[in-house]
Amino acid sequence: MKPDRLFVFLAFLTSAAAVQAQERGLYLGGSIGQSKFKEWCDPVFSSCKDTDTSWKLFGGYRFNRYVAAEATYVDWGEVTASIASGAQALARQHSYGLAAVGTLPLGERFELFGKAGLVMTQQETESRNVPNARTVDREERELHYGLGARFLFTKNLALRGEWENTDKLKVELLSIGVEYRF
Repeated sequence: MKPDRLFVFLAFLTSAAAVQAQERGLYLGGSIGQSKFKEWCDPVFSSCKDTDTSWKLFGGYRFNRYVAAEATYVDWGEVTASIASGAQALARQHSYGLAAVGTLPLGERFELFGKAGLVMTQQETESRNVPNARTVDREERELHYGLGARFLFTKNLALRGEWENTDKLKVELLSIGVEYRF
């Protein structure tokens, strides 16, 4: 191989390795948004609030620019309902889990992504203002999936908007947050 071709080949390999190094690695972030408990409100309730402010923390590892694994903790918030007699019900829910994330880069700074995985969800439902008030705890292993978009301000800092859903307890989240890549 001629020296000039060898130089071009080595320069190509070096630049490809540098790009790959920037696209892989750890990331951490947090988001805040609006959750909706889709099957919470029942016609029997005289008043019902099925949405709340929600927040989440996430971290993951990007294997390349297209594939990552992500761990998540989500506090879905609290919802309430009451009936005419004054009896009330309250539910709180949080989840933690793992997901595979697939990314579609659309230019240097903008990406679309989808994710699917499993979460362990813990829900506490409390009845109030009734003679036999009680609290019921429920745990579910459920599918967690979502779609989102990411805008990179710098190579390390991104703005992230996302829609997520769970399949058994029927809670969805629309959030906005930040992501920091190491």
